[in-house]
Amino acid sequence: MSKSSTPTSARDSSTPLLVGACIAWGVATLLFFLLFTAPGEDGAQPDWFLTGINLLEIGAFFFAALLCFRNWRSSQIVSGRNVWFWIGLGLLFYAMGTVLFFIWGTVWGLDPAVSLGDFFYIFSYIFLAAGMFKAVLPRRLNLELPQWMMVVGIGLGGVLLAIFVNIAAAEAIAVPLGQVPAMHHLAQAPPDIAPAPALEAAPAEAPALEVEEEASSAPPLILQIDGMLEPLVDAVGLLYLIGDIVLLVIAGTLLVAFWGGRYSQSWKLIAIAAFCLYIADMFFAYAINTDTYVEGSLWEVFWTFSAVFFGLGAVVEHAVSVNSRRSPRRRRG
Repeated sequence: MSKSSTPTSARDSSTPLLVGACIAWGVATLLFFLLFTAPGEDGAQPDWFLTGINLLEIGAFFFAALLCFRNWRSSQIVSGRNVWFWIGLGLLFYAMGTVLFFIWGTVWGLDPAVSLGDFFYIFSYIFLAAGMFKAVLPRRLNLELPQWMMVVGIGLGGVLLAIFVNIAAAEAIAVPLGQVPAMHHLAQAPPDIAPAPALEAAPAEAPALEVEEEASSAPPLILQIDGMLEPLVDAVGLLYLIGDIVLLVIAGTLLVAFWGGRYSQSWKLIAIAAFCLYIADMFFAYAINTDTYVEGSLWEVFWTFSAVFFGLGAVVEHAVSVNSRRSPRRRRG
């Protein structure tokens, strides 16, 4: 028996463990969302629930980044080491952005239009797109017309969905949902009843808002930075939209370019990860534009699913690459 069989068998045994860990992380996150959600009367989730879902998301992205960096350090990766370096760096920046948002929102109680976490997210999109593009670039994309139409269709679908989300959000703001039942009750009321008391009670909400603003424990420097970044809200929103569409197009190209063959499974998982990220971002964009976002909504699980699929893709790519580079010689007894 050759001496090289021991490390090879160790690699083979680690693959199912890592795959199982990724799947278990995704299932545990989904169960946490479903079983422990406890919204209050105002729809807000308790702090312990928000802490739990943030830790699950941050842990998933950090773990996926480590798996990508493991591929980067391996000389046997078929798709190229730099590919996984950029993807791992993007996942790491995404995790750091989530850490900053957790500190801003849950620890300090802030809700700025733009914060430092947004810039980590934007750079994560750039790094992820660079890594995925490097995976497609070396391949000869001799695609047929139906395949190119599929890629173009995915891109156009992403653009149209983003436009639809923005239009639907604008209509929801122009006609608030709570306004329709109020007008219905007003039409059924007798003409001699005046709605004046409701107008007098409206200013009572202002002191509560002032108390919430004063309750923040953030350092003054952080408040100054948030104020300086606030004018960039439109530019940041546009960069998010461009990043989502670019990732969606590259993910569709990955599905077409790596559809068949031995090395296609890992890139199918990477494409699914990009789709999960896009789905969660579209839900988030709609909620933010309609001012109905409540942290801890069920759709946020897609962010964690994205990290899980990135991690699964890295594990599968490592296993396939190692097995393909294995010596074909038979072991001697």
